[in-house]
Amino acid sequence: MLPDAPLSEAEINELEAFLLSDASPAECMDISMLDGYLTAIIIGPGAIAASEWMPGVWGEKAGDALKFKNPAQAKRIQSLVLRFHNDRVHSLAEEEEAFEPLIYQDEVEGETAPVIDEWCIGFITGMQLDPEGWTPLLEEEDDISALLTPIALYGTESGQEELAAEPELRTQLHEHFDVLGECVIGLRDYWLPVRKAASTYRRAEAKVNRNAPCPCGSGKKYKNCCGGQEALR
Repeated sequence: MLPDAPLSEAEINELEAFLLSDASPAECMDISMLDGYLTAIIIGPGAIAASEWMPGVWGEKAGDALKFKNPAQAKRIQSLVLRFHNDRVHSLAEEEEAFEPLIYQDEVEGETAPVIDEWCIGFITGMQLDPEGWTPLLEEEDDISALLTPIALYGTESGQEELAAEPELRTQLHEHFDVLGECVIGLRDYWLPVRKAASTYRRAEAKVNRNAPCPCGSGKKYKNCCGGQEALR
């Protein structure tokens, strides 16, 4: 299977079954929380390596609590998580105009209702990997920062307290669910220029030969100028 191939429904079910099984830690994310987590990582202000976000999937205190049957299963599950991430990268590409979060559905009094709490908690957890990076958005005008309102309402402790104090907010559940995808696209578009600039900088930096003249114009070799300073950092 190609590393970028979208997960089939059977593979999503396989990954979900592992995440909910006794083989995974108690703090492990479920598939909906994982979707929210990866969404925040993908559309956020900066690139985050898999080595940084993967431990969060299993929970902060996972340690050796993961109980893979054998190395083959470990490789398989990690491959599914990475492919799920890559699948979401394609779903959130610049040209995509809509996004559908992976949300559980529950039956309440004979009616189906979306369970968006898990997804929103995952999104907020993804934001917490780069809190400083997300700060400028939080300081923006209301129409921009409001893109986070439904996510924060269901995904933070203060939001849950607000829902408990004002039960009528829960009656707007379907409305909040309906705008989640729009909020994600709005957040993606807000951060897109930042991500592009960072990507361009990384590509330009990678092309500099350490023995070539430094791009800063000092006349020194890159390794004896900015390249040397970078090594010190």
